[in-house]
Amino acid sequence: MSMTEKAAYLRGLADGMGMSADKSDEQRLLLAIVDALGDMAASVDANTDSVCALADEMDELDDAIADLEDAMGEVGEILDDDDEDADDDDMIDGVEYELECPNCGEPVYLDDETVAQGETVCPSCGQKLEIDIGLDEDSAPEEDE
Repeated sequence: MSMTEKAAYLRGLADGMGMSADKSDEQRLLLAIVDALGDMAASVDANTDSVCALADEMDELDDAIADLEDAMGEVGEILDDDDEDADDDDMIDGVEYELECPNCGEPVYLDDETVAQGETVCPSCGQKLEIDIGLDEDSAPEEDE
């Protein structure tokens, strides 16, 4: 039995007992309590309906968010692939070469000046790296003295 039905049952009992607001103070008090219970029951039923409607809307929103997350995951994967390609193209200004540190495997970026020095230090692990681009001193261009 719902709250509204219980409140209506109490109202029926009061009417069946011949209670009236014109009679004793006790009867007026009991009738006021029955009226208040009826109003509260109506409010609870209205709130229950609203909560159910909100729950349905929340389920729809949750489904829509899940669909968006799925779609964004696919877009994110595509963007991640594009970012990897962009990283290769958008090297740091002045960087001409990239090598992999034999110690830690991290990339080390080199400019012409560093290559000419013939050595550098890995920024990730601190390992000293010798740079040999394969030019022998005999095959290097001669400098004017």
